[in-house]
Amino acid sequence: MAKGSVLELPTAAPEENTVMQTIEIQEDQHKGDGPKPWHVLLATWLGGVFDGFDSSIFAMVLFPAVSELIGSKDTASVGQFGSYIIALFLVGWAIGAAFFGWLADRIGRAKTLTLTILVYALCTGLCATAHTWWEMGLYRFLVGAGIGGEMGIGAVLLTECWPKKSRLHAVGFMATSLGFGYLLTASLNLMLGGFGWRWLFVAGIAPAFLTLYIRSKLKEPENFTRMQSAREEAKNTNHEHRTEEQHELMKSSFATLISPENIRKTCIVAMLTSCAIIAWWAVLSWIPSWINQITGDLAVEQRSHVMFFKDIGMILSGILGGFIITKLGYRKCMGWTFTLAFFATVAMFMSFKAFTPLIFPFILAVGFFAHVPFVLLWGYIPELYETRIRGTAFGITYNVGRLVAAAAAVLSGELIKVFGGSYATAASTVACVFLLGTIVSFFMPKPCGKMIDR
Repeated sequence: MAKGSVLELPTAAPEENTVMQTIEIQEDQHKGDGPKPWHVLLATWLGGVFDGFDSSIFAMVLFPAVSELIGSKDTASVGQFGSYIIALFLVGWAIGAAFFGWLADRIGRAKTLTLTILVYALCTGLCATAHTWWEMGLYRFLVGAGIGGEMGIGAVLLTECWPKKSRLHAVGFMATSLGFGYLLTASLNLMLGGFGWRWLFVAGIAPAFLTLYIRSKLKEPENFTRMQSAREEAKNTNHEHRTEEQHELMKSSFATLISPENIRKTCIVAMLTSCAIIAWWAVLSWIPSWINQITGDLAVEQRSHVMFFKDIGMILSGILGGFIITKLGYRKCMGWTFTLAFFATVAMFMSFKAFTPLIFPFILAVGFFAHVPFVLLWGYIPELYETRIRGTAFGITYNVGRLVAAAAAVLSGELIKVFGGSYATAASTVACVFLLGTIVSFFMPKPCGKMIDR
């Protein structure tokens, strides 16, 4: 197919041909009428910062917030109802990612990105008005839907707009945004924590103003606008007169995702993301509450300081992730970081029975190794799928694990009860999911985008 062609249809080698044609379009895109790469990077990075901020607020204030909402400071009860709220958040994330991913393939990346940020910002503000745990759960469900949509669309938009030779490093830089978002949460907790947990959610409305920048600066990627034009032409063509390529364009993106040529890679990527997400939300989410438990008080400063070091680890994973992935390749990098994340997490939880600054290097390592898989997946998934289904593919494969993680979060809450209220033992048990990720990494399909050919 000639350079600049609209369609990305399989010939003799379906995966390689379609993706390589997409990348060929993308490589020259920054020279045309599409959005400027640096504007895209800034918008997606800021979106990621506020993703991290709004997504981590509840974990930061889980113990004081749930204690007030259920009228009890019993650690087992707080853990149980806190796990329900985390589960609702993750279910919303999964549903929102799938829906907004599909919407981005239909109406555009930039338009949908704006909508998702408005959803999670305004609903974060609503969390400040909650008076029962189920109200908080409902609002967190909606916050999750918006964040799930924004994160996937941001990664896809950046991949489609950034030049091929440095794309992976741009994705790595974007990945630092979550760490900065979590740092923002920890910083605001230091400033506002003494006034009560609700004020942190009020501050979460701020991302709504980012939509003004996005609306003024971002246009749709050229390859997407070409695809939309071709799809519209196919739609207006009588069914009997459509070409084979036009019939392919009109197929459901969901059906294409699980077609024979895509089903294997879709399942493997979904398993990898599930392992990373379960570990993050059913293991690492308990760190602030664990700090409350081993200090025996509200521990505003201790929780904030611990999360600072985790967030620094995340930021370092974004800065160094591109270089590590380039050096090791996708498979080795994924396997090693899952394994090291397991040992760092279990060592941290099981080594400390009281708060000490010695926790800090452990939490930094946990933040680094547990976050590298996400950095890797943001660059890896878009390489595997063609433009017309890329938003849907990212939304589903990256986030189907949220549903499993929701169940795992509830399970971890029950494990806390089984282990006599011990957050550390329950979290260390669920951390075995890191090792499952190590096993799955051996079966990762080879990327076709040629950013890294390993």
